[in-house]
Amino acid sequence: MRRILFFLIPILFCFLLSTPGFSQDRLFTQAFVHPVDLNPAYAGAIEGRYRVSMAYRDQWRSIVESPFTTMGVYGDVKIKLEKQDEDFFGGGFAVTADRTAVLNVNQNNLSLYGSYHKSLNRDQHEFLSGGISLGISQRNINYENIYFNDQFNGLNEYTLTTAEDLPANNFAFADVGAGVAYSTYLSRYSNLTFGLSLDHIPGSSISFYTHSLQLDEPLPDARIDRKFTAMLSMELASNEYVSVLPRVLWQQEGPHKMLAVATLVKFDISNYNDSALHLGAGVRMNQTQTEGFKTSAIYLMSAYEINGLLIGLSHDISTGGLGSVNPGSGAFELSISFTGFYENDENMCPTF
Repeated sequence: MRRILFFLIPILFCFLLSTPGFSQDRLFTQAFVHPVDLNPAYAGAIEGRYRVSMAYRDQWRSIVESPFTTMGVYGDVKIKLEKQDEDFFGGGFAVTADRTAVLNVNQNNLSLYGSYHKSLNRDQHEFLSGGISLGISQRNINYENIYFNDQFNGLNEYTLTTAEDLPANNFAFADVGAGVAYSTYLSRYSNLTFGLSLDHIPGSSISFYTHSLQLDEPLPDARIDRKFTAMLSMELASNEYVSVLPRVLWQQEGPHKMLAVATLVKFDISNYNDSALHLGAGVRMNQTQTEGFKTSAIYLMSAYEINGLLIGLSHDISTGGLGSVNPGSGAFELSISFTGFYENDENMCPTF
């Protein structure tokens, strides 16, 4: 089984890299705190019985009048089977919201997750997991902040009515995603997790015009394109006091591609192995339809965990675009996660 798995993973990864897509989704620097947002196969893959987390991202506050904000609330549970000591189910949910300052365009998403985790090797805690996500997304725009040329009064204001035929400013669409993941212990203190996922499988329309009941004439459509995600997470250590946590995340959605690479160092700061300090940094590179891969941000991360509670902070330093106007600007992000009912108090490892 292991040989088959490692033969399939490179093939699937190459398939993801070669498949085109179109458009972009929300982004969290600390995405590994709430991994169900990256892959539904991680629902329930926790050391305890349940996990709840929240995230808040604040971007461009020092440049624009109102910052771009992204918020998320997540939760997942592990459901053990009576007849199977190792196999288990997972379930979860996510509620996320994007608030965009320009034109006041907002997005809200509700997703439900289900997963199954098959034990491959009990001694090595080796699992092959699969999951699906079902969701609904809602988008709206405030027309009060949009002005057209025919509204100009000839003096100094846009106070006249417009002849533009505007569609409804609010609509919703269904969404489906799927993913697979593999995880194993490499040693007593080291582990590895690798996952592949596909989001927006239906490719639903995201055009305000096509969702409007007031317009009968055919108009150009726009559809959300499939998003492919590949992620690798490891914890490498020779003892229980210090460990290194490499993180690699690849995403592609349309002509937009992103590669984020980060490393954290985890320090045990108590004699009972119930609290730890995380410090690290990473770099994010992006490719658009018109430009090749370029470094878009460098980020610093830190976190403190105690008895299942993890509090993380990060700051993105933009290296291009608006960042060149105001050096050092970027995004601030806060994450809080709690994992309850640990089954093994000597192996506390909240994902970060």
